[in-house]
Amino acid sequence: MKTLLIWAVAVVVVASASAQVSPIQVSVQRAASKKDNPGNVTHHGGMVYWSSSKIASSLALRITLQNPLTRPIDDIVVRWGIAKVTVSTEGHGAPAAYGREEKCSLGPKQNKVIETDVVEANSRESPISDHRSGEKILGHGVQVLIDGKVVWEEFVPGSVKSAFDNLRPMEDLDKKKKPPKPTKKN
Repeated sequence: MKTLLIWAVAVVVVASASAQVSPIQVSVQRAASKKDNPGNVTHHGGMVYWSSSKIASSLALRITLQNPLTRPIDDIVVRWGIAKVTVSTEGHGAPAAYGREEKCSLGPKQNKVIETDVVEANSRESPISDHRSGEKILGHGVQVLIDGKVVWEEFVPGSVKSAFDNLRPMEDLDKKKKPPKPTKKN
């Protein structure tokens, strides 16, 4: 029994020593908000009308990088994204992640905080059925690369990783909000 326990401890030590360890300490905090505007019930001419409730949610990240070493770390890329999906009565669309890559360097024992842009999602929910339409925030992903190699990553939930592979720039969200400008016809 003692031999088995020693072997188990040895396997754990060897496995943890062979795993890639990030030279940077990373923490991610979520700043999420949700506003629920319940629908109204009105009466007109003996008829009862329900308006659907509006749900507005948003998510931003606060990513803290810390260099615990006594030497600088250069060529750091922080890749972050917030995933959301379009929801309709027909079902869900394909998830899309919006974010960007930010480059930095950390001096010895230095910290850096990255405050991400806010990603918003608005939807409507029917009071008489379980139908929801609009957008829904699914989660987030963060990757830290040094010299082009991923040294740390987090996906919450894990299913958003596939949307993160095709990260869209934050500018694409602005294009979705603004209607296209009319073109002049001669």
